[in-house]
Amino acid sequence: MKTIQFIRHAESQANAGQATIDDTTIALTDLGWQQARTVAETITQKPDLIIYSKYLRTQQTAKPLIQKFPHVPVKVLPIHEFTYLSPPKCAGTTPHQRQNWVAEYWELAGADYIHGTDAESFTQFIERVQICLDILSIIEHHNIIIFTHSHVLRAIWQILGDYQFSSFEEQKHHFYHHMGLLPVPNTCIFKANFCDFEWQIIEPQLPQFLFP
Repeated sequence: MKTIQFIRHAESQANAGQATIDDTTIALTDLGWQQARTVAETITQKPDLIIYSKYLRTQQTAKPLIQKFPHVPVKVLPIHEFTYLSPPKCAGTTPHQRQNWVAEYWELAGADYIHGTDAESFTQFIERVQICLDILSIIEHHNIIIFTHSHVLRAIWQILGDYQFSSFEEQKHHFYHHMGLLPVPNTCIFKANFCDFEWQIIEPQLPQFLFP
């Protein structure tokens, strides 16, 4: 049996409301570094593999754990955050300043809509997350710790929930109006098992209203 712990990165500059330039280089705050060290302290069993995304904030969150277990292999997978707003268009803005753009995207944009340079569509995002799950299902390691992002965690839980959607448009609507209610605080840990070609959600136990 394969056990995977999916961990959201610690508090980042964007999470703290600061203006940022590029999604890939958003760093942890001082509180974020404290949270990352706490995560490493609470993980006592040596993992077989540590994975993080190409974004700096997941790499920094993983750093204390990597230092704790320096001989554990480290791998990068495309589990970076869903970038639905074009980074060049958002450069130098705060989360507060982007609120209207965010609301407009989720309410009006289609599943295949791409906001601009370096952005991806919802369809591309879901397909990317599915590829990562497929990769994880065939990796030989059995105790894996993954540092990733909030929308990625929600997408994983939506996919593992085994819903049947008639289109990516329907899936996007469900993602925003249902999976968006799933709390994903910084450094939260979601757990899943993979055994006999099937995924099983271990934690968290999702609220009943997410599964109508």
